[in-house]
Amino acid sequence: PAARPAQSTRIGAGVVAGADGFILTNQHVVQDCASISVRDADEERTAARVVGTDVANDLALLKAERSFAAPASFRRGAPLQAGEAVIVVGFPLAALLGFEPNVAFGYVSAVGGLRGDAARFQISAPIHKGNSGGPILDQGGQVIGIVTSKLDALAVQKRMGDLPQNISFGVKGEVAQAFLASHAAAFRSAPGGAKLENTEVAAIGRAVTVLVACRRTPAAAR
Repeated sequence: PAARPAQSTRIGAGVVAGADGFILTNQHVVQDCASISVRDADEERTAARVVGTDVANDLALLKAERSFAAPASFRRGAPLQAGEAVIVVGFPLAALLGFEPNVAFGYVSAVGGLRGDAARFQISAPIHKGNSGGPILDQGGQVIGIVTSKLDALAVQKRMGDLPQNISFGVKGEVAQAFLASHAAAFRSAPGGAKLENTEVAAIGRAVTVLVACRRTPAAAR
């Protein structure tokens, strides 16, 4: 019999957006997957499939073959402000650092993205491969964005002679909420709440973040 083609795995993060198994992540995390699985904080692994994408805003909606007890809450009615503290949760460099949800803190650096992109905003929290698709939470533990990318520091240094540090981008929470609504995915939202301790926000973030594993064949991995 013919040998089965070897597979490579792309690791990203996702946000539990609904109790009925909906997970929000980046479109680039789940592009060209032969199969997708998600793993929660209790290390329970479940198969998932893509049910919607928004390439322009780098968003994808997954449906896992299970339910979730405590989905995330998205902030509504309170626009982003430069200088507000944020926490990001994901699985940066998972092959090196392990598969436990990793938290990082920073601030909203600007309420616009690259070249003024209105759908994105800039944060100072450091991100790496494995953070893509993870939540950006405010000090009340509510989701205000989805991690999408970081500035290519080496490319900027080559072009402009300066090495940028900790310049990362997220898709705004209202864009993510509109995407969920467009796919009839029920989600929780609430006005901005009281500030919590960093440890409390970290616990909330870790509970609503799943690891997303995209298994690809060599042809798709090129």
